[in-house]
Amino acid sequence: MSKKVLYGLMGSGVLVVALVAVAARPIAAAIQGGGLAGFHHGFGHGGFHAMSPEAAKEHLQVATKWALRDIDASEEQQDRVNAIAAGAVDDLFRLRQKHQANREAFHAQLGGASVDRAALEEVRKSEMALADEASKRLVRALADVADVLTPEQRQALMERFHRQHER
Repeated sequence: MSKKVLYGLMGSGVLVVALVAVAARPIAAAIQGGGLAGFHHGFGHGGFHAMSPEAAKEHLQVATKWALRDIDASEEQQDRVNAIAAGAVDDLFRLRQKHQANREAFHAQLGGASVDRAALEEVRKSEMALADEASKRLVRALADVADVLTPEQRQALMERFHRQHER
């Protein structure tokens, strides 16, 4: 495999990381139902905890515009990326509801007169399945976004991401 192909593949993989870092923070935090330390600015006193699916989509549109502004992404590409992100937000917020139900079940088990270890294990398994499902959904969305962009755009995005994080 040539170095050019290898670097292209690596750049595509890093795109996933970059887009997760830029766009997925509010989704992940919203799914968890809690804020992320240091990321409350601009979201009111509730942080991401209070973010609705609509607010997450709006935030992602801003993040998408920011992430794609310097890589010559067309309006069609931006629209496609926004549609992909909006679909992921909807799916991930549905998982958030299941997560909240698991949390309540976990608290009920620990707050009861006795602790049912088998029930706690079932809640744990459910949470692990939700985490796996959320992870798969994020990766699918990111792969869909990568398909929208050209290899050159993905490379430019990765270079921008690296410059941003080297500071």
